Amino acid sequence: MKTVKLFSMAMLCMAMVLMSCSGEDGERGLQGPAGVQGPAGADGEDGTNGTNGTNGTNGVDGNANVQSVKINMEAWNGGEFFEFDMPIVAEKRSNFAFLFYMEYFIEAEVAVHSVPGGPVFDLFTTDVSFLANSDESPNGIIVFKDSQGALFNVPPGFYLNLVIVAIEVNTMQGKAGTGDMMAELKAAGVDTNDYHAVAAYFGLH
Repeated sequence: MKTVKLFSMAMLCMAMVLMSCSGEDGERGLQGPAGVQGPAGADGEDGTNGTNGTNGTNGVDGNANVQSVKINMEAWNGGEFFEFDMPIVAEKRSNFAFLFYMEYFIEAEVAVHSVPGGPVFDLFTTDVSFLANSDESPNGIIVFKDSQGALFNVPPGFYLNLVIVAIEVNTMQGKAGTGDMMAELKAAGVDTNDYHAVAAYFGLH
């Protein structure tokens, strides 16, 4: 009995030794480092906008061949006539229509009347004529007459300027399809007796 007991104890001890000597688990492999993320690719450049086309040049105004010319009269000694030179040479005069105006003082302000025109201060009227085919000086004349048609002697210093508006016939045709300047202005509601209205219509300064 004693022998069996010893044998059992020996077997128990052997089993414990075998369990303690069993092979240890192998070490787990180390996890490799996480892969490094590569740098982000550069954004593609925005396409550049096309350049704007250049603006076309402005067309020439239809009134480019309309001009206003002032002839000073302050040194004029007065009289029944005022002689002057036309601003357009004789060879081109037939291509133009002309409007005439005279500037004078009234109550310390400058006033303008058309020629032919009047009566001025109920005293006299004015008329104009010029030589269409001559460049000899003078080639234009203003005539002053009273209400009875007799020549009137205008005092010196009365007038400041004679204003001549020269309008090329082709310019008027370009604006209205007709060479009749007076009809074109009337159709546009412009009073040709009013220099300021004419100047505003043609953009004169």
